[in-house]
Amino acid sequence: MNVDAQALINKLTSNYAQEIAIKDQQLAMAQVQIDQLNAKLAEKEAPEDGKNA
Repeated sequence: MNVDAQALINKLTSNYAQEIAIKDQQLAMAQVQIDQLNAKLAEKEAPEDGKNA
């Protein structure tokens, strides 16, 4: 394989790895938001559960 082809493969691999890292970060931020919303929902539901008990 010539040097240019290898350089292109390396660049594409690096770009792909960066995109995966960005997506992982976005997923992690989304999971934090989900966890926060779940916590808020649990707080709202807790008094109702207490009243019904």
